[in-house]
Amino acid sequence: MKLSTEKNSGDEVATRLVQTAISLFGEKGTTTSLREVQRKAGVLNEAAIRYYFGNREAFLEACIRDISKRFELITSTVWKEFNEKKALHPVTTADVSTVLVKSFYLFLLEDKASVWLMARMIREESDFGQDLLIRYFGDFIWALEDEIRKLMPQKAHQMVRMHLFLAINNTLNGMVDQDLLWRLPDLEGKKSNFRLDYEEFAKGFISYISAGIQAG
Repeated sequence: MKLSTEKNSGDEVATRLVQTAISLFGEKGTTTSLREVQRKAGVLNEAAIRYYFGNREAFLEACIRDISKRFELITSTVWKEFNEKKALHPVTTADVSTVLVKSFYLFLLEDKASVWLMARMIREESDFGQDLLIRYFGDFIWALEDEIRKLMPQKAHQMVRMHLFLAINNTLNGMVDQDLLWRLPDLEGKKSNFRLDYEEFAKGFISYISAGIQAG
């Protein structure tokens, strides 16, 4: 019984470290010190991250693994809606774009820091970060690519992949950077800032992404 209790305690500490790291890395960047993560998580042992994860890279991977599991719960629901529509009517590139945009947008509403961290892995962790994202989110990417190829069989596979990755990058970073849009002045010259409701924003984003995917 003692061993079981110690294991559960260790799992709780490791989980707390990962959750804290996602929040801090997402908000402040992946260069945030591991010591700050441990302090914010309330873990006094300065060797805790090394003990539970080995090194910084393995710790970052644990964060991305945790994010991917929660993201998959959202994408499974969005794909289900897509497949139900597909069974009744022919789908379009806008429908595929909806899967992409809606998945990230719902995840953003649930956990902004996780989406921010995904974007930071591209910007701040170069090859290592990008390889991690492809490894853990590859199934989602390849499923999108497969649907686009079916819809656009005449389009070269190289172009499908390039436009899809541009769409993913634009969606991810657009979600992270959308606060800039809300800082723009109102179109009618009022003192208030520019605003769109969530549905209008999502529809606009889907139209933009869909147009990019359809480009020759």
